[in-house]
Amino acid sequence: MRKVLARKYQTNKRETYKATFVRFGKRSNYKYGDKKTILLENVVDNRGFLVADHLWMDCGKQFDKIGLRKGDKFRFDARVKIYVKGYEKDRFDYGLSYPSKIFKLSLPYVIKNVILEN
Repeated sequence: MRKVLARKYQTNKRETYKATFVRFGKRSNYKYGDKKTILLENVVDNRGFLVADHLWMDCGKQFDKIGLRKGDKFRFDARVKIYVKGYEKDRFDYGLSYPSKIFKLSLPYVIKNVILEN
């Protein structure tokens, strides 16, 4: 489980994140057909703290507009959401949704490690 995202979920605020693009994918949906997705890695919050080593998100039209290639760094705003994981539907995790204000970054970003205490 992503502990940093779990804490951000409680605030219900839209925040700014930075990530590295890996690839596009798709997930099947019985009702609506295939849904285009995007795989991100090294996702950090606006303070530079790592919130996820990798993350899948639904891909909106804005991602297509900026022409992402593998390794591209970009910034975006999003809201933390909770979702059910896997086919058994017995686990949950936290992810990012409703991305907006998506911009490519020309410079690399710094990732800070954070240790969470229970």
